[in-house]
Amino acid sequence: MLIPEVIGFKLTGKLKEGITATDLVLTITQMLRQKGVVGKFVEFYGDGLADLPLVDRATIANMAPEYGATCGFFPVDEVTLSYLRLTGRQPERIALVEAYSKLQGLCAIRGMNRSLPIRWL
Repeated sequence: MLIPEVIGFKLTGKLKEGITATDLVLTITQMLRQKGVVGKFVEFYGDGLADLPLVDRATIANMAPEYGATCGFFPVDEVTLSYLRLTGRQPERIALVEAYSKLQGLCAIRGMNRSLPIRWL
């Protein structure tokens, strides 16, 4: 079985006043095109996620075809779980998502060991 290379893209800080989510998405797309991520998975991580709304995360992830990756994804964190609550998901379902994400290594947990190597940008 072929396992795609996972590329880490670190997001730090907050967007400065006057900089929009569109600016961020276009900048990320340009940077990833230059790095060459065709056929790879891109995992977004870093302290910058704390201030990045779910809608912006979804936009960045959905731009994967534009930056050439097979997929772009964000770890499950409190922003993700809050979205599930906001959209009326049942508490049992949210608990299941959280437990499954932790078990599969898809949660934003500091110091988490990964089974796949990640080349960090």
